[in-house]
Amino acid sequence: MNDDFYAFFESKNYASEDQIREFRSIYIPYVKPILGHIKSPLAVDFGCGRGEWLGMLSEQGFRTQGVDLDQGMLSSAQQKGLDVQLGDGIDYLRQIPEKSVSVLTAFHVLEHLTFDKILEFFRQSRRVLIPGGLLIAETPNPENLHVVTSNFYLDPTHIRPIPILQMISLAQYFGYSRHTVIRLQEQKDLYEKEAVTFRDLFYGVSKDYGLIAQGPGGSDELAHDLDHPLQYETGIGIDEMIKRLDRRIEVLSETVARTSEHKNIDPK
Repeated sequence: MNDDFYAFFESKNYASEDQIREFRSIYIPYVKPILGHIKSPLAVDFGCGRGEWLGMLSEQGFRTQGVDLDQGMLSSAQQKGLDVQLGDGIDYLRQIPEKSVSVLTAFHVLEHLTFDKILEFFRQSRRVLIPGGLLIAETPNPENLHVVTSNFYLDPTHIRPIPILQMISLAQYFGYSRHTVIRLQEQKDLYEKEAVTFRDLFYGVSKDYGLIAQGPGGSDELAHDLDHPLQYETGIGIDEMIKRLDRRIEVLSETVARTSEHKNIDPK
């Protein structure tokens, strides 16, 4: 990979820091309950980039650590005074003591990894998380047809999209006790739109999704406080859009049939 090209690519395609903070704010209700049950909880961001999310977690009261392979992105986090390291994320996780992390996050990182490394990421996540700790992993949503056929492959370091059911299966296989999936970055006007079009089907489904998984154990009080956030879902999935489009086609077909019948009535 030509480093100069990738730096150019990031400068043209990476969201601004304000945008990243806005995107990540949806996860605050999931992590905030931990602060009421764990003293000085540690949050680790796998692929921390410029450190926007680490900064948000620090503002909430978490101790934070981050790791990233991209020194260009990491420099911004270092200038903010954040505790971040340059290096391979999997190697970094292997060095973290068992059951010492309250929140482990990975935003738009797993799609850059081979499946063997994704397996190792989930294996290490269960090892390092405290009982009842949270894993958050966000990635492009392959339900969005424009994402999966075009935008995903703009980044030459992407390996393959990760289907939602595969991400859920990984969490279940490695023993996470419960999970939720939230879909993100959808076209907001589609929430109330029934007369959807093929363009809406192709472009409108949520562009990203996040898996939030809680490890087993932990206090009953923490589990209780996480009940509501873990039931909170958002976004628009492909199945919903297909159902709406099917309904519209059915209504249009019935309208055409009635119009044809009316025109064929003999006026005598």
